[in-house]
Amino acid sequence: MTFVGTPVLTYFFGKRWYCSWVCGCGGLAETAGDPFRHLSDKSLKAWKIERWMIHGVLVAVILMTGLLWVNSWQQGGVLGSFSQAYSTAYGYIIGMAFSGVVGVGFYPIMGSRVWCRFGCPQAAILGLFQRKKSKFRITTNGGQCISCGNCSTYCEMGIDVRAYAQKGQDIVRASCVGCGVCSAVCPRGVLRLEGAGEDMDQRTEQMRTVRVEG
Repeated sequence: MTFVGTPVLTYFFGKRWYCSWVCGCGGLAETAGDPFRHLSDKSLKAWKIERWMIHGVLVAVILMTGLLWVNSWQQGGVLGSFSQAYSTAYGYIIGMAFSGVVGVGFYPIMGSRVWCRFGCPQAAILGLFQRKKSKFRITTNGGQCISCGNCSTYCEMGIDVRAYAQKGQDIVRASCVGCGVCSAVCPRGVLRLEGAGEDMDQRTEQMRTVRVEG
């Protein structure tokens, strides 16, 4: 899955195959976090903080995992008696405090995908794949944009989608999870999900109908 499945699935479907369909944190964001999606900060400052944090976490996880592998290979010779405490501390700080308490508890303050935006190493890996090599794109037709701002308001990843739409640029941000909400709430059909065939287009139309009726 790491070396074959992840690159292939990300090539065809972008990050959405994991972040929206598999990940439990993504499931919470799509359900419990849905009323707070509009609270995600869209500023350039927030984007810079997001990039530094999520890639910093990725580097830290790689180094920590490497240390655990070496320690296991040396049968505990590297960390010694600290091996168990190391594992426990990681599970508490990352597994409970960061992804659990902060990632979910901050929904009413920072929007619905706090963990996905700022702390998830898997999201960082998938984002790099998606940005560099993926058929999946949310394309735009800037000539029809009326600057209503619906797309940016409802983007839970804090992307200023309207800025891309006004310039006629595709949404190629690594943080985009391809949820399709931006295209669903666009009243002019400026935004379109591309790269996964007719089923994706049908789902987008269904989402737009639900939003309009709601």
